[in-house]
Amino acid sequence: MYGPEGDEGAERAGYRVHLCFGPNCSPRESRALLPVLEAAVAREGLADRVEIIATSCRNRCDYGPSMNVYPGPTFYNELTAEAIDEIVREHLKKGQPVTRWLFRPKLLRPSVPSRKPRHFSR
Repeated sequence: MYGPEGDEGAERAGYRVHLCFGPNCSPRESRALLPVLEAAVAREGLADRVEIIATSCRNRCDYGPSMNVYPGPTFYNELTAEAIDEIVREHLKKGQPVTRWLFRPKLLRPSVPSRKPRHFSR
Protein backbone atom coordinates (compact mmCIF):
# COMPACT_ATOMS: atom_id res chain seq x y z
CA MET A 1 0.00 0.00 0.00
CA TYR A 2 1.07 3.56 -0.53
CA GLY A 3 0.22 6.39 1.88
CA PRO A 4 -1.55 6.48 5.25
CA GLU A 5 -4.09 3.82 6.03
CA GLY A 6 -6.95 4.52 8.38
CA ASP A 7 -6.73 6.08 11.83
CA GLU A 8 -3.39 4.59 12.80
CA GLY A 9 -1.46 7.31 10.95
CA ALA A 10 2.31 6.97 10.61
CA GLU A 11 2.39 3.51 12.18
CA ARG A 12 0.28 2.22 9.28
CA ALA A 13 1.90 4.39 6.59
CA GLY A 14 2.79 2.47 3.49
CA TYR A 15 5.92 2.49 1.41
CA ARG A 16 6.73 1.94 -2.22
CA VAL A 17 10.23 0.54 -2.72
CA HIS A 18 11.96 0.72 -6.10
CA LEU A 19 14.89 -1.68 -6.44
CA CYS A 20 17.01 -0.97 -9.51
CA PHE A 21 17.37 -3.72 -12.09
CA GLY A 22 19.12 -1.41 -14.55
CA PRO A 23 22.12 -2.33 -16.69
CA ASN A 24 24.66 -1.24 -14.06
CA CYS A 25 22.94 -2.43 -10.89
CA SER A 26 22.04 -5.89 -12.19
CA PRO A 27 25.68 -6.99 -12.65
CA ARG A 28 26.25 -5.80 -9.07
CA GLU A 29 23.73 -8.40 -7.88
CA SER A 30 20.62 -6.23 -7.47
CA ARG A 31 18.48 -9.09 -8.80
CA ALA A 32 19.76 -11.33 -5.98
CA LEU A 33 18.60 -8.68 -3.48
CA LEU A 34 14.94 -8.89 -4.55
CA PRO A 35 14.20 -12.17 -2.70
CA VAL A 36 16.17 -10.83 0.30
CA LEU A 37 13.97 -7.72 0.30
CA GLU A 38 10.77 -9.72 -0.08
CA ALA A 39 11.76 -12.09 2.74
CA ALA A 40 12.74 -9.25 5.09
CA VAL A 41 9.45 -7.43 4.46
CA ALA A 42 7.49 -10.63 5.13
CA ARG A 43 9.55 -11.47 8.23
CA GLU A 44 8.83 -8.02 9.72
CA GLY A 45 5.11 -8.38 8.98
CA LEU A 46 5.08 -5.51 6.51
CA ALA A 47 3.79 -7.24 3.37
CA ASP A 48 0.50 -5.33 3.55
CA ARG A 49 2.29 -1.96 3.90
CA VAL A 50 5.22 -2.23 1.50
CA GLU A 51 4.97 -2.42 -2.28
CA ILE A 52 8.16 -3.69 -3.91
CA ILE A 53 8.83 -2.78 -7.53
CA ALA A 54 11.76 -3.91 -9.66
CA THR A 55 12.56 -0.87 -11.77
CA SER A 56 14.77 0.33 -14.55
CA CYS A 57 17.71 2.64 -13.94
CA ARG A 58 17.62 4.90 -10.87
CA ASN A 59 20.31 7.19 -12.37
CA ARG A 60 22.99 6.40 -9.79
CA CYS A 61 24.88 3.92 -11.92
CA ASP A 62 28.23 4.22 -10.14
CA TYR A 63 26.65 3.52 -6.77
CA GLY A 64 24.62 0.38 -7.33
CA PRO A 65 22.83 -1.61 -6.36
CA SER A 66 20.45 1.22 -5.54
CA MET A 67 16.95 1.54 -4.15
CA ASN A 68 14.47 4.37 -3.65
CA VAL A 69 11.91 4.42 -0.84
CA TYR A 70 8.73 6.48 -1.19
CA PRO A 71 7.29 8.58 0.32
CA GLY A 72 10.38 10.62 0.52
CA PRO A 73 12.08 9.86 -1.66
CA THR A 74 14.96 8.33 0.26
CA PHE A 75 17.81 7.09 -1.89
CA TYR A 76 19.95 4.15 -0.83
CA ASN A 77 23.05 2.88 -2.61
CA GLU A 78 25.76 0.21 -2.60
CA LEU A 79 23.29 -2.22 -1.09
CA THR A 80 24.00 -5.64 0.35
CA ALA A 81 21.79 -8.24 2.00
CA GLU A 82 22.82 -6.74 5.36
CA ALA A 83 21.76 -3.28 4.14
CA ILE A 84 18.38 -4.58 2.98
CA ASP A 85 17.67 -6.21 6.36
CA GLU A 86 18.64 -3.04 8.22
CA ILE A 87 16.61 -0.75 5.93
CA VAL A 88 13.52 -2.95 6.28
CA ARG A 89 13.88 -3.16 10.07
CA GLU A 90 14.68 0.51 10.70
CA HIS A 91 13.14 2.48 7.84
CA LEU A 92 10.19 0.46 6.63
CA LYS A 93 9.16 -0.82 10.07
CA LYS A 94 10.19 2.04 12.40
CA GLY A 95 10.16 4.98 9.97
CA GLN A 96 13.84 5.87 10.55
CA PRO A 97 16.00 6.12 7.41
CA VAL A 98 19.31 4.28 7.76
CA THR A 99 22.08 6.84 7.47
CA ARG A 100 24.94 4.54 6.61
CA TRP A 101 23.26 3.31 3.41
CA LEU A 102 22.01 6.69 2.18
CA PHE A 103 23.10 7.85 -1.24
CA ARG A 104 26.11 10.14 -1.06
CA PRO A 105 27.84 11.15 -4.25
CA LYS A 106 31.52 10.37 -4.17
CA LEU A 107 33.76 13.38 -3.96
CA LEU A 108 35.86 13.81 -7.01
CA ARG A 109 39.32 15.26 -6.80
CA PRO A 110 39.64 18.38 -8.87
CA SER A 111 41.87 17.87 -11.81
CA VAL A 112 45.18 19.63 -11.43
CA PRO A 113 46.95 20.62 -14.59
CA SER A 114 50.22 18.81 -14.94
CA ARG A 115 53.21 20.96 -14.27
CA LYS A 116 55.88 20.57 -16.80
CA PRO A 117 59.31 21.68 -15.73
CA ARG A 118 60.23 24.97 -17.20
CA HIS A 119 63.51 25.25 -18.99
CA PHE A 120 64.94 28.67 -19.17
CA SER A 121 67.43 29.69 -21.81
CA ARG A 122 70.26 31.94 -20.91
